[in-house]
Amino acid sequence: MPDTLTHAGLGTLAAAVRRRLKHVLAARLVPFNLTIQQFWVILVVMEQGSTSLHPLAQQVWMDDPTASRVVKAMVGRGLLRTQPDPRHGRRILISLAPGALLLASELQALATEVKVGLIAGMNLDQQAILRQGLHTMITNLNAMLAGIPAEASEQPTVVAS
Repeated sequence: MPDTLTHAGLGTLAAAVRRRLKHVLAARLVPFNLTIQQFWVILVVMEQGSTSLHPLAQQVWMDDPTASRVVKAMVGRGLLRTQPDPRHGRRILISLAPGALLLASELQALATEVKVGLIAGMNLDQQAILRQGLHTMITNLNAMLAGIPAEASEQPTVVAS
């Protein structure tokens, strides 16, 4: 671990984990010609089956317009397909294209490998404590955002040091 992270605060460590995970995934996805966002979309659709845009966006931590652009690009590449939801006149269902099932299976194996590697050396108690702490941090951050108007919360905040 770099010396700069040895005594880092929890926010810095969380950010470092996120950055490092993105680097690992990006490198592992090069042979598949996929972005990290596309990777997550395929995994969610494979695991949950057909879904509409808003629940998919929530599952992959994207806003609806971003998820819409990602899905549209993936439909164009033949990875996903869309069709009207027979139970709801305005809703579109998103599913894996039949030709993407093998790719999705390979990506699921990659996800499992990364998940296992991420927690290597941690016992179940350590994993539970970390999970609880991260959930608490997310809840705390959501509470901080609750009083901020949506437009302001979407803009990066500059803090003078």
